[in-house]
Amino acid sequence: MKAIVLAAGRGSRLHPYTAECPKCLTELGGQTLIGRQLTTLRAAGIEDITIVSGYRAEMLTLPNTSQVLNPNWATTNMVESLFAAEPNFGDDLIISYSDIIYEPRVIKSLMQSDANISVIVDRKWRPYWEYRFSDPLSDAESLKMNDAGHIIDIGEKVDNIELIEAQYIGLMRFKGAGIKALRETKSLLGRTHRTWMEKRSLENAYMTDLLMELILSGHVVQAVPIESGWLEIDTVVDFEKASSGFKDGTITRFFDPSKCS
Repeated sequence: MKAIVLAAGRGSRLHPYTAECPKCLTELGGQTLIGRQLTTLRAAGIEDITIVSGYRAEMLTLPNTSQVLNPNWATTNMVESLFAAEPNFGDDLIISYSDIIYEPRVIKSLMQSDANISVIVDRKWRPYWEYRFSDPLSDAESLKMNDAGHIIDIGEKVDNIELIEAQYIGLMRFKGAGIKALRETKSLLGRTHRTWMEKRSLENAYMTDLLMELILSGHVVQAVPIESGWLEIDTVVDFEKASSGFKDGTITRFFDPSKCS
């Protein structure tokens, strides 16, 4: 099993903390985001780790990792960063955003999934969004599942929070036929018009756009549900609230540092 960590972006919403370093090198509770993530991946037995870099790429040459550069990091998004590392896919692949941290139970849940395409979703997302945002609906996106736990809708803006069954966190796994489906779907992206293309170019496609394309193409995308156990540090508010929570211990409502190696 391999892992690819997507760390090419500048993290402008986290400025000024990202003025001199990539977002994933922001320190939280005395450790960098990516340092925490690498520790958790290695504790789960995942040693083959590729970091996709862009902004301040030289700072992400980390021990016992491989680096791949997305040379167009400033004008592209997650999907392009992922496929910059396509030669490193192998046949069993964890993909993670670099601005998240998670407890070992989260990655273990993903590793235990038998599906060819598995996506971590947080069913207990709402208290965390209420903690992060004055209006949780301003950032929340659609996520619907069928009775088999397959994701049937993801990544759209909604106007009714009660319709959101869970939240995508930016952690997923592709293996076997799922790797083939990932490559094929990326190669066909844009041939069929989707509403998101009216808002952003193909080069700026989100990972949720690609996941939805997989679903619309008939591939099973299995939800792997969790309840809390992770954090996202995307904005200054995220960082400052989480930092305060680490200091006073209240962050354990959402993420327990003592559970991590």
